[in-house]
Amino acid sequence: MDRAELTTEQVLKRDIPWETYMTTKLISGTGLQLLRRYDNRAESVRAQLLDDDGPAYVQVFVSILRDIFKEETVEYVLALIDEMLTANPKRARLFHDKSLANEDAYEPFLS
Repeated sequence: MDRAELTTEQVLKRDIPWETYMTTKLISGTGLQLLRRYDNRAESVRAQLLDDDGPAYVQVFVSILRDIFKEETVEYVLALIDEMLTANPKRARLFHDKSLANEDAYEPFLS
């Protein structure tokens, strides 16, 4: 199958080695904990996590996009963000949270 034909569901079926990324210091221990709580969960669980701690999840997603260049992982995180915003477009406000003020949350999307 051509990569251009992959659906969000197909991309999200991938098993991403988050622990390996933590071991190699590409994600933090806190980032790993957040990803373990969020990854492969039902939409209702993810929605509650985003309601409770959305800026932290956005920060982890953006840092992964900034620091990890493996195509499968980048596609996976973009699919998570797409799913998050498709389920509730108002979550775009999470990218404007003051906790992200010291970061350019959009830079990884532009490069």
